Amino acid sequence: MNFDEINLLGIDVGFSATRPTTGIAWSVAGEIDAARTFTDWERRKLAAPSGALFNVIAIDGPLIGPSAPAKVVRRCEQLLSRGLFQKRCKPGASHSGSGFQLRQAAAETARQFKHLGMLPSFANAIVADVAIVEAFPNAFLGVMLDADDFGLMRVARGKKFDQLYDQVVASKRMSRILEAIGWRNQRLLDRIDAERDHERRAALICLLTAACAASGKATTVGDEIGGWIWLPPIETWGDWAKRALEVNIVSLNSA
Repeated sequence: MNFDEINLLGIDVGFSATRPTTGIAWSVAGEIDAARTFTDWERRKLAAPSGALFNVIAIDGPLIGPSAPAKVVRRCEQLLSRGLFQKRCKPGASHSGSGFQLRQAAAETARQFKHLGMLPSFANAIVADVAIVEAFPNAFLGVMLDADDFGLMRVARGKKFDQLYDQVVASKRMSRILEAIGWRNQRLLDRIDAERDHERRAALICLLTAACAASGKATTVGDEIGGWIWLPPIETWGDWAKRALEVNIVSLNSA
């Protein structure tokens, strides 16, 4: 695949009504950039590249299937919340509380950007007819780390994502993903290394998620009702994460 010939978009949703908590990152005709903006469409469209349509859009927020109950308990969240995932890179439950607010914000984001997605869609894309997929940056980063890496991290409250990001960058594991999907792009690696803004960082990981989906090599976790979380190719995962997911699948299937 020639990534210079496709357009990719990553969106970190955010759902503050007053602060610029949305991150947007894109690759358009080989050019990569990112921006930080607000949640309303009028300002989001100004932050996104003008006139571009996207082969894959990855959104960091819970996306459920069109026939799912509004407060369905999601299998993908259960699988990535048990056992070793719990303290390392778990998603929050999105069927209640602030998690449900994020689910609503993610659905609104998908509605806002759907007209920018190209046809056709593909398997496990949750929005009908458009290649929109769900990113979860914490797990995307966390599964790439080795068990020992987590012992080196001292995570302050609310800083888990940035700690995971810094650890993956420091360990040079970002390049493993690009090698696995065939996107050799030093400019992207340099941008990821240099970025310090939380929202733009998250959007860049969403952009990588879109690239993994476009390559056909992403790992998906979930089902058609509760939706799918898209993660890096399984060969880039740490051994602990591979084993933990297998254990959780068996455990959840037998419950």
